[in-house]
Amino acid sequence: MRTDSRTRTHAKTRERAAAAAGGGILHHRFFAWVRVGSRSVSLIGGCAAFALAGVAHSQARTNEVISEPVAIAPGFDAHMVIVNVPPAGDGPLTTAGQRGHRHPASTYAYVSKGAVISRLGEGAEKRFETGQGWSETPNQAHYLVNASRTEPAQLVVVQIAKTGTKTLTEPLPQ
Repeated sequence: MRTDSRTRTHAKTRERAAAAAGGGILHHRFFAWVRVGSRSVSLIGGCAAFALAGVAHSQARTNEVISEPVAIAPGFDAHMVIVNVPPAGDGPLTTAGQRGHRHPASTYAYVSKGAVISRLGEGAEKRFETGQGWSETPNQAHYLVNASRTEPAQLVVVQIAKTGTKTLTEPLPQ
């Protein structure tokens, strides 16, 4: 069996996930594993699903898909997560007045299911539906809400960050 650093990293991740399955939070280099239902999921930097504006931390879910060095860019790591955003329910269908977040990484988001309303910095809100995406520059303020009161949304998010970055999501001050 091949035992390169990537295989060892994935084995360590699985071991940590198994340990976290007993409950509570187990912090890893970039992610915190939390027991949700019958499985463990990762929460970026300990914040649930990018500290989504208008979404309670306990409601949004993320699943880590990739976390590994970028082969053609030494000193940088690639991170890919699936972000499941619950329906807005009675919450606002606007980012106005919502608490945002930022990432110390180049961030690329793709809507794989549903629709979201996104705003970068002081720019205008924009609706993104399945098959559409956007990018964020490092430390750019970002605000996001589900565009539906009844249907969940799902994002595939890729981030490229300097190796050693501990927190990939930072809530903006209120």
